[in-house]
Amino acid sequence: MPIASVPQTKALPEALHFTPVGLSKEPVPFADLQTVDMSTFDQGPAAQAKLAETLRQAMHEQGFFTLINYGISEDEIQRQVDIAHTVFTNTPYEEKKRLRGLMQEKGSYFGFKLRQYYEMENGVTDRIEQFNWYRDMKSQEFPESIMPYFEEVRAFTEKVHTVVLFNVLRLFALALKLPIETFVEKHKFDVHDESWMRYMAFYDEYTPEDEAKVKGIWLKGHQDFGSLTILFSQPMAALQVRDDAGTWRYVRHVPGAVIINCGVFMEWYTGGYFKAANHRVSAPPNDQRNHTRLGVFYFVCPNDEERPNTLMESPVLREAGMKPIYESFDKSISSKVYSQARISKIGKSELYKKSWGAGEVVYEVIAGIEVPWYG
Repeated sequence: MPIASVPQTKALPEALHFTPVGLSKEPVPFADLQTVDMSTFDQGPAAQAKLAETLRQAMHEQGFFTLINYGISEDEIQRQVDIAHTVFTNTPYEEKKRLRGLMQEKGSYFGFKLRQYYEMENGVTDRIEQFNWYRDMKSQEFPESIMPYFEEVRAFTEKVHTVVLFNVLRLFALALKLPIETFVEKHKFDVHDESWMRYMAFYDEYTPEDEAKVKGIWLKGHQDFGSLTILFSQPMAALQVRDDAGTWRYVRHVPGAVIINCGVFMEWYTGGYFKAANHRVSAPPNDQRNHTRLGVFYFVCPNDEERPNTLMESPVLREAGMKPIYESFDKSISSKVYSQARISKIGKSELYKKSWGAGEVVYEVIAGIEVPWYG
């Protein structure tokens, strides 16, 4: 498939410019994430093997890494952030309501998620706004505010999947000593799945009383349910990752980079060898308060009928003593079924607590599978 590019044959339509908050000058505790530099990806098998080894260490030990030089420029990213700002600002509330995602009804994010949908803690609801879309952009209705930029958004979406994602998935396969197209074949561009692109805004608008009730956490600690998440790096120090000792640290902003994290499906594919990363969104440092955190994301799920059985043909997994997550194919769950169950139930089902070290973890059961939430 040819590489998609953002059309540049004529002047691009004007969009509202979003100015992100400046970097914090406070002594913020940052996580030490591995960096995968894709500038050497096309230099042959030896260079790819080296990149794959860095990725293997990062996924096995942390579930996160920073990706640089992957084929998308800072200008392209800023353009998408500006389009996101335009969509959120210029779409009337009534149109947002009409185009809302049918999360509970159909297990579908596609469309707008309005603020105050998720039930947080102590009666407090979220302050998150989203617009989500399939990569098959003919399959849903879009707001009028995005139509001048529609072809740009389509080309960007295709590039994220066929260039960024596919090359990262090739490194995942090499890291496990599997044929290089193993994961690409499970995430085909032209086969349907529940993957979604997202514009997302976190608004700093909690009252002091409500913020105290949620302990300054804007989105509770969780694991993404897909195979991978691609997050375009943002200056606001808000995303935090949790290490094995239970310590939360901020993810450092790297201009032009993307942050990749492992999801539950990838953990299942590897029998737990790659870790579904625990992460949350916290209130930022004081010198970044009263600003909006606005970003672009791609949440990746395997194609609909994929069942993420552990890939025991991997010599890496066998040598590490990993065991299949599911006893048999018949007892596994398809990508589509689990994705829709997660989307429809998250934040809307009964919770219960279990001890975890010196603290507690909150769980809910979705499609027969325990889903943890960390404070």
